[in-house]
Amino acid sequence: MKKLSVLALILVLALPMFANGTQEQEAKAYPSRNVRVIIPWSVGGMTDVLTRPIASYLEKEFGVPFVVENKPGGGGVVGSLEIEKAANDGYVIGTTSMSTVSAKYVSPIYPDIHNVDLISQVITIPATVTVNADSPFKTLQDLVDYAKAHPGELKNSNSGTGASAHIYAAYFEAMAGIKVNHIPYPAYAEAVTALLGGHVDMTNIPLPDVAAHVDSGDLRLLAIASAERHPSYPDVPTLKELGIDAVMGNYSGFVAPKGTDPEKIRVLDEAIGRAMQDEKIRKFLIDAGYQPLYLDRNQFGAVITDAEKQLDFLVNDLGIEFIDD
Repeated sequence: MKKLSVLALILVLALPMFANGTQEQEAKAYPSRNVRVIIPWSVGGMTDVLTRPIASYLEKEFGVPFVVENKPGGGGVVGSLEIEKAANDGYVIGTTSMSTVSAKYVSPIYPDIHNVDLISQVITIPATVTVNADSPFKTLQDLVDYAKAHPGELKNSNSGTGASAHIYAAYFEAMAGIKVNHIPYPAYAEAVTALLGGHVDMTNIPLPDVAAHVDSGDLRLLAIASAERHPSYPDVPTLKELGIDAVMGNYSGFVAPKGTDPEKIRVLDEAIGRAMQDEKIRKFLIDAGYQPLYLDRNQFGAVITDAEKQLDFLVNDLGIEFIDD
């Protein structure tokens, strides 16, 4: 009986160690089969373009397929809701952007960023302060000083009232303490054309849509609204450097269904971090007009919090009604 009691005690004590060992083995084996990667937007769009090379990197690293699935519809709502409802076993992940946070302002049925677990942020697409190359404003301070002395005179082109470029312009206006005349156009292209033609004085349209004209010498960047300088434009300061507390624009990152094993999220997060150090991937993203910016799940959470505060300020304090563009 004493021998049986001792044996039972040994088994009881060993159970937690056995369980922990099993969990560690499962974590080391993860992922062991296909991982679905849901993109809530169409083939060829921003998120699709940046996700595929990262998915290819993860395939090579883990030796299992990372199968990209485009689920467009409703400005990202359809695919985002599918990510939320998917099994949280670690074999479904997806992408997210600012539209997941802003969806509640533009759609009666919308996803909630708090219904998923964050994995990593991979890029930022910063808004800008851009003027014509012939503009008298050589620096951001030139523009701000003039705007303060002549409130409402400067014309700022955007992509429609309540659309993204208008949102960026309104936030910049508030943070800089100036007033401008917001001129809506149907989309980014028309708003940039107006600036090229000298019909407006400035725009806050994101970098990828003005970069070609900056590179050609037709437009001039006064500032970029990112957390750090852009690798393609190292001489262009950020708004924060210039004393205007505004980080604005879009971003993209990876998420998993709520309740996914934190250890599996850690494995993916760290692998994505390694992918974002790959020079081929970085060059591909920079050449496509994006700013690579890897942030781990905790840092990404801070970005989401800031985005929510920014959007709430725009809606509740400035009274802006968003539209989906």
